[in-house]
Amino acid sequence: MSSAINSTFSFNPEELKDWTLVINELTFNNPQLTQIHDVQEGIKHDMQIVFAGRMGLMGKKITSCTPNEIEGIQLTQKFWRPVFEDFRLKHCSADVNEQDKLVNQMARMNPDYFNVIEGSSSVLGNFLVGKVTEAFNENIIRKVWFSDTAADTIANGGVLTNGTDVDYFNTFDGLFKQYFADILITDKNYVEITANQGASYAAQVLGDGDSMAVLKSMYNSADSRLQNSPNIQFLVTRSLWDGYLNDLESTQNAGAGNTFINENGQLTLTYRGIPVVKMEKWDRVIEEYENDGTKLNLPHRAVLTTPDNIPVGTLAQSDFGTLNAFYDQYFRENVIDGTYSIDSKHLENYLSVIAY
Repeated sequence: MSSAINSTFSFNPEELKDWTLVINELTFNNPQLTQIHDVQEGIKHDMQIVFAGRMGLMGKKITSCTPNEIEGIQLTQKFWRPVFEDFRLKHCSADVNEQDKLVNQMARMNPDYFNVIEGSSSVLGNFLVGKVTEAFNENIIRKVWFSDTAADTIANGGVLTNGTDVDYFNTFDGLFKQYFADILITDKNYVEITANQGASYAAQVLGDGDSMAVLKSMYNSADSRLQNSPNIQFLVTRSLWDGYLNDLESTQNAGAGNTFINENGQLTLTYRGIPVVKMEKWDRVIEEYENDGTKLNLPHRAVLTTPDNIPVGTLAQSDFGTLNAFYDQYFRENVIDGTYSIDSKHLENYLSVIAY
């Protein structure tokens, strides 16, 4: 057994006694899943997604009593392949340093010494549940975008940082894997970011004007049906977002379709009226898990699409963030369990532009 709390700091005579005052590692405010994706519930394995193609040309000159025939509708399909995943966090109070008063705040020994899910120590249980939920929300974004059934480490021919447990990445094919397969580098709706090919961290830094040029190329490459969608949005790495902000400031081009606005203390960027969403989680995953120690794997990425073109499927949306926390009296363990199903899909190529 082990404690879910690892104290690596020294306590002063007046130790902190309130978990709400603990300064946690800064958690990035990733956009909510439902703001970026259309989350669809009731998705089961092998559920069919049907696409109806556009009708062709119609109308020729009448030359006989037999009408001119036209081509029919082409139907194509994809299938949902949701996978079931779970996780467990265990905590045993006996493994906590006995002098750690921050953890040991029970009002009585039995049963509160061991049970932090209920009783006078439940504030600790609430803290653990809160931290697990917080981390889970970040992991969903990672899974939706970076999962790859063929995932492997760099030493074995993959892109994952050596030492990474590939089982956290290989349960289904995420959106980047699908985009790389669906949109080829020869396609109109692909935009190259040359800095990605740099042989070192320094060589991969974006130059002045690069970010704005990427957004411009993506917009110009977009199908008119995508440009006219009311839900169109740019999803970009922080590197591109920061670069675009720098480009705006250096050219003093705030306004005229390229805007940055402070709303309630939050900086909002748009390009030609289209929201530019900073996907900081992408950067964090790339820096930590797609890093060979010299350079990063495609550190600059952007997608121009709509939420309903990159849906996330699950049996029940309520599964996301819903945990089962309980105390096992026999083993004197506090357990936090999570179980859920998940899949993601890139649907229509003409409703997407990708840059990397």
